[in-house]
Amino acid sequence: MIIGLSGQPAAAQDEVGAPTPIGGLGFVDEVEVRVVDVDVFVRDSAGRPVTGLDRDDFRLFQDGKDVPISNFAVLSKEVFRSVFSPAPSDGAAAPAAAVASPIEIRPIFVVLYLDNENLRPMDRNRVLRRVRSFVTENLEAPVQMMVVSYQRSLDVAQPFTDDSRAVNDALRGMTRMSGGVIERDNARRAIIADLQEAKEGTGASGRDQGPAAMRQRIYQYADEEANNLSFTLGALRQTIAMLSGIEGRKSLVYVSSGLPMTPGLGLMQEYAAVFDDNSVMANRSILDRSRTFQELAAAANAQQVSLYTIDAEGLNPVGGGDAESAYGRDPVAASSAEKNFKDSLRYLADATGGLAIINTNDVSAGLEKIAADLFDYYSLGYTLKSADRDRVHRLTVEVPGHPKYDLRYRRRFVEKSRETTIQDRVFSSLMVDVDDNPMELELTPGRPEPAAGAHWGVPLHLSFPLERVALLEIGGDYVGRVVLFIGAQDLQGRSSEIQRQEHEVRIPAADYEKALKQRFGIDFKLLLEEGRQRVSVGLMDEITRRASYNRIVVTVP
Repeated sequence: MIIGLSGQPAAAQDEVGAPTPIGGLGFVDEVEVRVVDVDVFVRDSAGRPVTGLDRDDFRLFQDGKDVPISNFAVLSKEVFRSVFSPAPSDGAAAPAAAVASPIEIRPIFVVLYLDNENLRPMDRNRVLRRVRSFVTENLEAPVQMMVVSYQRSLDVAQPFTDDSRAVNDALRGMTRMSGGVIERDNARRAIIADLQEAKEGTGASGRDQGPAAMRQRIYQYADEEANNLSFTLGALRQTIAMLSGIEGRKSLVYVSSGLPMTPGLGLMQEYAAVFDDNSVMANRSILDRSRTFQELAAAANAQQVSLYTIDAEGLNPVGGGDAESAYGRDPVAASSAEKNFKDSLRYLADATGGLAIINTNDVSAGLEKIAADLFDYYSLGYTLKSADRDRVHRLTVEVPGHPKYDLRYRRRFVEKSRETTIQDRVFSSLMVDVDDNPMELELTPGRPEPAAGAHWGVPLHLSFPLERVALLEIGGDYVGRVVLFIGAQDLQGRSSEIQRQEHEVRIPAADYEKALKQRFGIDFKLLLEEGRQRVSVGLMDEITRRASYNRIVVTVP
C-alpha cells in the first residue's frame, strides 16, 4: 500500500525527547474547547417575538449546572438582510450590522418534507398553496431549502437551493401524488360501518360482524398501520441523518395528515364501546409506538434538527375523515383517535424545539411563526471542554424576570466525538455536497467483478499527498496513521452502514526524499448492487485529528 507523498524535511525531537510530527494540517487538541450555540425563541402570549432582552436577562444551565454565557446576539430579519445585502454601489458605508455582525452568521437549512404516504391529497394541496407563499417570502440569504417527498420510498425532489422558483416548482410537482392513506381510510371506514351495523343488529353488509371476527379485523388493520408507521419513521430518520454532517441551523417542516402514536387505537376503542368488551385493549401496550417517536426525536436532537410539524387535516370533529360521522361513531373513541394522530406531531415538535401547527384549516399563521423562528431569536453560547466522546447534555434556559414569556429551545445537546462527527459528514455527503477536501483526496473506481447473488465487487483506490499527513520518526521510519470511513448509497436512497478502517502510513527514512514525489494509496473493495451508486469517503489523520472528504458516482457493473 505504499507510496509516498510530498512532505517537509525531517523534524528534530523536542526538548523532552518525544518525536515531533512533520507534515499534516495542524492539530485539533484531544481536549478541544468549543462554543455550544443555543438558539432561544422567546415569544409573548400571542406568539409574537419578544425583543429588547440582553445577556443579563438569561440564565443557561447544562446538566443542571449554571454556565456562563460567553456569546450573545439578538437576531432578526433586519440583521440578516443587513449582513447579506450587497455593498452600496455609490461607495457609501454599509449598514452598521453588516460592518460588525454580533456573531458569525450560520447558514439556515430548511427541509420541506411532504409525506404523501400519510397525506390526503385534498388536504395536501390546500396546505401547499400556503407553503409556496412561505417559500417565496422567506427564501433569502442565508436560507437554503430542500424538497423531499415520501411515498413508500424517499425522493429528494429538489436539493438544497436558494432559488425559490425551483423549490416551488418541486412543490407543484407533488399535487398529483397519492399514497396509501386512501386505502387505509377506506379499510377503517368499512370496519367502523360494520361495527355500527353489529351495534344495531342489521348485518346489512353480509360480513361476519361477531366479536371474534371484528376483533381479528381490527388487529390486522392495526398491524398494517404499524408496519406503515415503521417505514414512515424510518424515512424520516434517514432524512435527519442526511443532515447530520451539514454545519448550520437545520429545520425540517413535516407535512402529513397525522401519525398514530398507537396504531389501531381508535378502532379498538370503537369495538370496546360497541361490544362492551375492554379485552381488545390488551393489545394497546404492544402496539404503542411512543418509544419509537422518542428515538426519532433523540436522533433529531443528536443532529441538531428542529422538527416543525403541520397537520394538513385541519379541523375535524370526528378525527379521521369526512363522512365517518354517518356511521354513528362513539364520540369518546372518535376524540381519542384524533388525539392519537395529533399527539405524535405535537411530541416531535416539542421535543426538538420546533412548533406543531394543528387544528386549523388555514396554516398561514403557523407558517408565519416558523418564519419568525428562522430569523427572530436570541443566540446564547457557552464554552465546553470536549473529552472527544459521545455524551448527551441536558439544557435549560430561563428568563427569571419574565416568567410569562414562552421559551422554546433544544433541550438536549449531543456532544460528539471527532470520529462520530466525521462519520456523520460521510453519510451526509452521500446525499448533499460536502466541499471539504484539504487533504486533496482522490478516489477512483476499478472494474467491477461479479460476486454473490446480484452483488458486484467494486475495487476503489484512494490517494493523497504525504505532506497532508503528520508523520513521526520512529525506529528509523516515518510513521503516521489514518482512519478511513466509507459509505455507499444507490440513487433510490438505500444506504450501507458506514465502514471504518485503520491504515498505517510507513516510509523508510532512506526512501523519504523519493517518497515525497509520490502519493500514498489505499486500496479497498465494496460489495455493491447493480446500478449507479454514490461512494463517499472521509479520512482522518490520527495525529492532527484533521479530516477530508470526497465522493464519486460509480456505475455497477
